[in-house]
Amino acid sequence: MKRKKILLVEDEKAIQILIVYNLKKFGLEVELKENAESALEYLNHQTDYPDLIISDVLLPGMNGVNFCKVLKNTSEISEIPFILLSSVDYDFYRDGAASAGADLFMTKPFRIKDFLNAINELGIN
Repeated sequence: MKRKKILLVEDEKAIQILIVYNLKKFGLEVELKENAESALEYLNHQTDYPDLIISDVLLPGMNGVNFCKVLKNTSEISEIPFILLSSVDYDFYRDGAASAGADLFMTKPFRIKDFLNAINELGIN
């Protein structure tokens, strides 16, 4: 059976290491990008899209909310589940995530168990 592929868009090294380590331990393949622009470039050259996209809200360049909005308005990838992460739990970001079409908004730091359970609930296992 093919391993599920995750696209992680995160610019903080410590968070990258934590998430990548645990996703791989969970049996998932991970493609890491540090900003939305490089993630869009990556997606534009794929024929085998990821099964899940996880993005930080606060990224250099395009923010995660706008990145999500772009993807949710692109027909061939609009159905890919999308998780937005933020170290700031403002209603502004939660509302932005919801209006952009994100499937889930989680605040950092989070318990890894809760994070992996959320991924599992989205059918990525």
